[in-house]
Amino acid sequence: MYRYNDLCNKSVLVTGASGDIGLAICIQFLQQQCQVYALYNSHGDELAELKKRHPQGERLHIQQCDLADAEAVKQLCLWLANTAGNIDVLVNNAGIVKDSLFAAMSFEAFTSVIETNLLTLFRLTKEALMLLRASEKPVIINVASIAALVPSPGQINYSASKSGILGFTRTLAAEMAPRGVRVNAVAPGMIESRMVKKVSRTVVREVINTIPLKRLGRCEEVANAIVYLSSSASSYIVGQTLVIDGGLVMR
Repeated sequence: MYRYNDLCNKSVLVTGASGDIGLAICIQFLQQQCQVYALYNSHGDELAELKKRHPQGERLHIQQCDLADAEAVKQLCLWLANTAGNIDVLVNNAGIVKDSLFAAMSFEAFTSVIETNLLTLFRLTKEALMLLRASEKPVIINVASIAALVPSPGQINYSASKSGILGFTRTLAAEMAPRGVRVNAVAPGMIESRMVKKVSRTVVREVINTIPLKRLGRCEEVANAIVYLSSSASSYIVGQTLVIDGGLVMR
């Protein structure tokens, strides 16, 4: 693990923290000795276990919040203002999938993914903006997907939401950079996770065969990229999408 000394004691807000990638993000920021505010909507047991067993566990602050609830988001930011004072890094990682081919996809399956993956990102970022601007060098990192860059049959809702995140990232970066807020995105490929374990092994093998590195990505590899984009080591990177896919899109 590379140590970014400028991140020590920074306040980091991570959404979707109970998922595999979310947990890895929390772990990597704890390794940097950050104060990590981990949000989850359901199933926070693994976060509680992480707090118990990690050497920096006292720096992990776990909070349940339904990001689809505007009032809950407002109360969350009031709590953060009283607890942390400001937010140095916001990692918008929350997301869901509801896969189906377009002909069979319901309107609810489409809109619920757009709501969770894109609209809640807008809601939290907007509400947290004053907390971010109270920081000396604030950073926002949005977690998209290579599904925003290449066709992903059966995921038209997911692809649309993640494509929206990339457009959101570029435009927000252009608006906020003159005000000292850096905004970037990451686009993971197929990553070893509980979500991928639900995918047919045949499909996973086919994908691996198209990846130049011939393996799936690891959650900590996504987290490492996010930590880098949060640090002063990336201080001149603005409005970009860092693709973490083992070379899949390159082909």
